[in-house]
Amino acid sequence: MAPAAARAWLAENGVTLLGELPLDVRIREQPTADARRWSPSRKAPAAQAYISAARRAAAVLSLRGRDRSTLFPKIVVEDT
Repeated sequence: MAPAAARAWLAENGVTLLGELPLDVRIREQPTADARRWSPSRKAPAAQAYISAARRAAAVLSLRGRDRSTLFPKIVVEDT
């Protein structure tokens, strides 16, 4: 989807854009090239995009209420 079309869809549906992640083949290839030595550069533009999106996602999730209703059984009291 084109970036302009994606932004329009988000605006129409009231969805917050958390980030735009680059489709860079090096992101997929580097971790598997040598898993013992691979250390991503946090200064790389692609890494910054992922870090920024992750931080925005964490911020949005931290503001949401937590639904704890499934943690407890439903208790019904009836007159018998």
